[in-house]
Amino acid sequence: MSKVKAPKPSKTKGIPNRHLHARTAFLYQAATYLTLQSARVDSERRARLDSDASPTPSHSPVALQLGADLQQVSRKAQLRLAVDLKRSMCKSCNIILVPGQTAIQTIENHSRGGKKPWADVLVLQCCFCSSQKRFPVGSTRQLSNSKRGAALVDTAGATSLDDVSMSDTALLTGNEHTSHTD
Repeated sequence: MSKVKAPKPSKTKGIPNRHLHARTAFLYQAATYLTLQSARVDSERRARLDSDASPTPSHSPVALQLGADLQQVSRKAQLRLAVDLKRSMCKSCNIILVPGQTAIQTIENHSRGGKKPWADVLVLQCCFCSSQKRFPVGSTRQLSNSKRGAALVDTAGATSLDDVSMSDTALLTGNEHTSHTD
């Protein structure tokens, strides 16, 4: 019989490919800094010009290159970028989206008359390439089909409506209503 060897202690504990995560974090921070600096210079330049002339917003080519490098590093190393990081970058031109400076932020509701508050959609439009990113706002995610079926089975055994709690009805409908008693 052979002896069982103890596993070797790793030099870097915790996150695998720590150097790649550090590199992507640096690239994102540098691209954000350069984008904000070019936006600040743009706003100062607009203040000096007449109100009649409206120059097109400029961007730092280095910031664009850093954004492209960030995408390449994450794809090549098969790293999953954080959701906040992905949402703050334009997919087509790799610029950092800063609402009010490099992106236009609006909320749309295409329901009939805007009466459904759960139909609100946040739209981020890039000022340079005019591409749009759309994110649902204020709505709770609907349960998966298997969980909805399990919730129906759980409440089917109840003998009356009093046996079904508010949390079960919230699971079935996808809405959470709290009863307010004063």
